Order: sequence, then structure tokens, then C-alpha cells
Amino acid sequence: MPTCPEAPDSLPQYLAEGVPKQDDESLQALQDWINELLAYRRDIATEDIDAGEDESIEAVKESSEGTVVIKKVSCGKDNCKCQRGKLHGPYKYVVRRKGGSLKWDYRGPISE
Repeated sequence: MPTCPEAPDSLPQYLAEGVPKQDDESLQALQDWINELLAYRRDIATEDIDAGEDESIEAVKESSEGTVVIKKVSCGKDNCKCQRGKLHGPYKYVVRRKGGSLKWDYRGPISE
């Protein structure tokens, strides 16, 4: 006989206790809503990605992680090459929605 799956440790207790009490219809609606919420957070339109004053967007692509943005940036040091237009990078970022804004998660340098 199958056993009920354990809730993830990261799940708040009120959800871990409350979700299993829901009927099948409510669980399906919850699953659908969670899928829509995840898609909304990951689906960032290219026009929503703005380069800062001293940045250059090199590429924007979708992935299972979210929207991947490759960009070059300025370090801001007065005597650096980036102040003369030779920006640092490219660097990889994963962009996702968090609340009403975009969260940029730095993933490291990209070899050219």
C-alpha cells in the first residue's frame, strides 16, 4: 500500500499541515495556480530587461531556470578600461520576478 508523501522540509508548517486536508478539486486548482505562478516568475519579456547606464545586454534567452541574461558591465573605477567603453564580462544572470520587480541572480563569467 502506498504511503502519503512527506512534505519538503522547507515548506512552512501551516502549508505542510493544511494542504493534505484539501479535497482533490482544491489540490488540482492549487497545482494549476502554482504552475501559473512559476511560469509568471520565469517568463520575463525581452523588453522588460533594461541595461543600466554602463551596461550592455549581449543576449536574452529562456531556460528552465528563468530568463538568462548575458551582459557586460562597468566596475565604476575612474581609471579602468570600462570607463573608456571596454566593459567587463560577459556575465551570466538568471532573472525572475519577485513581487513587482525583477530579481537578478549572478551566475558568473561566461568565456567568449
